[in-house]
Amino acid sequence: MRVLQLCHKIPYPPADGGSIAMHQITEGLWKATHKVKVIALNFKGCEVCPDDIPEDYRNKARFEAQIIDTRIKLWQSFLNLFSRKSYNVARFYSKAMEQRLELVLREEDFDIIQLEGLYLTPYIPVIRKYSAAKLLYRSHNIEHFIWERMAGATRNLLKRWYLRLLAKRLKEYELEVIHHVDGLVAISPLDLEFFRKNGFIQPAIVIPVTMPRLLKPEGNQEVDTGTVFHLGSMDWRPNQEGIEWFLEKVWPLVIKQAPDMRFFLAGKRLPPKYFRYASNNVVVAGEVPSAVDFMADKQIMVVPLLSGGGMRVKIIEGMAAAKTIISTTIGAEGIGCEDGRQILLADQPADMARLIVECRNDPVMAASIGNGALKFVEEQYSPEVIMPRLTKFYQGFFTD
Repeated sequence: MRVLQLCHKIPYPPADGGSIAMHQITEGLWKATHKVKVIALNFKGCEVCPDDIPEDYRNKARFEAQIIDTRIKLWQSFLNLFSRKSYNVARFYSKAMEQRLELVLREEDFDIIQLEGLYLTPYIPVIRKYSAAKLLYRSHNIEHFIWERMAGATRNLLKRWYLRLLAKRLKEYELEVIHHVDGLVAISPLDLEFFRKNGFIQPAIVIPVTMPRLLKPEGNQEVDTGTVFHLGSMDWRPNQEGIEWFLEKVWPLVIKQAPDMRFFLAGKRLPPKYFRYASNNVVVAGEVPSAVDFMADKQIMVVPLLSGGGMRVKIIEGMAAAKTIISTTIGAEGIGCEDGRQILLADQPADMARLIVECRNDPVMAASIGNGALKFVEEQYSPEVIMPRLTKFYQGFFTD
């Protein structure tokens, strides 16, 4: 099988949810001896140097990157108000990327071309023009859900109006463009259900993020009871929104009940404004070299998402490390875990604070949640379980 994987950002190193989700497909395909080529968007202003990516990875993935400027420009966003196009999507179109795709597709034939997320769909016309490959859309999120929820959570009337406009146009685009692909690879059952309800009739499958066995905790590193952490990409709006809610609404309630507890905030591209939260009880760690090492000695992982869609990969990663995870209901959407067995859920500040303190006071109960999470991931999310389903789905396009 010859697969071209188009990625909405650099998938290596697999340090955040999106890159993990894409990297594991790439790695799973080459391990199954399929011929893979990866072309990724490389965001201007925070470029990843391709030479920093291991040579072995670049060779096996036949990797290349195309620099694109997706930064929000006030004048362009203002002019967009007078059009019907989605500004969210338009920022990801690049003439240079289109030309590069044309050249690649003229030179090489593929069986499958997989678009990793909505923001690669502007390139569907050039793909259809120069390739006969089956075109698949991998839904990482229902993108307009994120913007609808952010609009509903903001109090500023002008900002709410603008966010609702963005959400409306994004929804119209999302529901229209899905009918221009040959198949859907949904990251969660909720995503698949949404598209089916909205008229998608082509072949589809749910392929969640896989979590390799190497992320299982090694040894018996002692966990520091009373430590709480969040780990995620901090340039993603829902993470920013959720962390601000947590630090301003939840964490003060925790400290009132347990003044010795500490919270660690880590993540890629952490905006400087978050360092103002640093205190005796809050450690702002920023980007860390290893998620596994960062999580190892900490007890409780919090995922306080108020908006978002798809699947929170960091929850799967935390489960694979046997962490006790406390999340909002939205944060745990699409994973299939059970409250009280593999995760703890709370949507109100007082409820989340209470659960955090209970886990600190009852480490045996907390550990049982973490152990249940680890078993759940091993059974449901291992590459050995998931990847054969994806390759079988691919092959189904070429059998009678």
